[in-house]
Amino acid sequence: MKFTEISLRRPVTVVMLFVSLSAIGVISSRLLPLEYFPEIQFPGVFMRIPYQGSTPEEVERLITRPIEESLSTMSGIERIRSTTTQDQVDIGVFFGWDEDASVKGMQVMDKIDSVRHLLPDDLERMFIFRGSTADQPIMILRLSSNTVDLENAYDLLNRHLKRRLERLEGVSQARLEGAEPWEIRIQLIADRVAAHNIDINELTAQLQQANFSVTAGRITDAGQRFNVHPIGEF
Repeated sequence: MKFTEISLRRPVTVVMLFVSLSAIGVISSRLLPLEYFPEIQFPGVFMRIPYQGSTPEEVERLITRPIEESLSTMSGIERIRSTTTQDQVDIGVFFGWDEDASVKGMQVMDKIDSVRHLLPDDLERMFIFRGSTADQPIMILRLSSNTVDLENAYDLLNRHLKRRLERLEGVSQARLEGAEPWEIRIQLIADRVAAHNIDINELTAQLQQANFSVTAGRITDAGQRFNVHPIGEF
């Protein structure tokens, strides 16, 4: 009951104390940042590596195992979880909450680069996500058309929609899904291949040699310097 006695003997002091606490609370509520989507850094790195036209066994042997063996040498890892399916593999690397997720993310990319020569040459791309809520999309826009086949309109959507959104202030990335870039697919007829004695490996090598993009150096003429870049891509 000592606090009650002090409050009764010094009512002005007690009132001023509560008024001060209320004022501090009001000021703090105005100064504290308020975010609709506050950034939370999750201690993990997630990777998705597509490899089209392959079986789960091939993906595990050619991609999953080399990457897991390289990542297992990192310090601070609590567990590694991978899911290998047809045409892709998903790998998650989880750290402790006391680890710096940004630093660990850079280390993961360095480890993947160190085994890049062990991965298939035709591996096109990798998607690496850090465990942060800031990486989540803030808007998802779905388009449809009754006159245009949007699945085959990648160039149109990329030029007039995706690139313009990326130029907006504050936009770090815009991702286009559901429409794929044009590509050439060569399908062979087994009977014709056997009849003409075509070597599939030799045919593949010739196609790779005929599809190139290299830098041929520079040409200096009349005080001007030109970069020569011959393009032989299909």
